[in-house]
Amino acid sequence: MSEGLTILSLTEALADHAAGRQALIARNVAHADTPGYRAADLTPFSDSYAARAALDDAGAFRPAATRAGHLSGTGDAASGAEVRAAHLPAAASPNGNTVALEDQMVRAAEAKLQHEMALGVWRKSLDILRVALERPR
Repeated sequence: MSEGLTILSLTEALADHAAGRQALIARNVAHADTPGYRAADLTPFSDSYAARAALDDAGAFRPAATRAGHLSGTGDAASGAEVRAAHLPAAASPNGNTVALEDQMVRAAEAKLQHEMALGVWRKSLDILRVALERPR
């Protein structure tokens, strides 16, 4: 649906990543009492998107840096099925479980914010397109 519109494909990838991250966090919480379970999280969205853009240079989103240090922060989201889950380094409980519920709740809130941001940008982009396509009366 979003072919040709880079901003829409970028927001679609961010929303997919946030949804996948939320599912993985839910699995971590569900296994909070499972002996030997290791908590996992997705790689950051910025890393996974950069890897995808390197493979497909044609329509890659390239933000412009206007000064040194601009856009050098790290992202917190992830992007889809090609991203592998990484085990989180955490102190294991006596039964070998590494799920910290407080940490998982913080990660869930981050994923929710990323998903809401993606949907907000998607909505506003569609509003702009609708206005641009309106015919004068």
